[in-house]
Amino acid sequence: MFSLTLERGRYLRIRKGITEKEVSAAFGCPVPKVFCGEIIKLSPPKRYCFALVGDTYATIAARERVNEQSLRRQNGDRAVYPTLKIWLP
Repeated sequence: MFSLTLERGRYLRIRKGITEKEVSAAFGCPVPKVFCGEIIKLSPPKRYCFALVGDTYATIAARERVNEQSLRRQNGDRAVYPTLKIWLP
């Protein structure tokens, strides 16, 4: 038999009732959709920017010099509105 040893602070086991929004707010990094019992790796804080009035994924990608598709994937393809924190890949 073997046991799984986790580095404290780098991994998190999702408990019942915890949502990805709560994990993201607590650790300052975006996380994918989660389910109870899953172990996720917490990435170090990444770069982000705030959306401005009239911004779209295309304008943010051009301004920050990143790929639009990876930017959409990183942020879960949610609607962009002013003051939204956009995580950069």
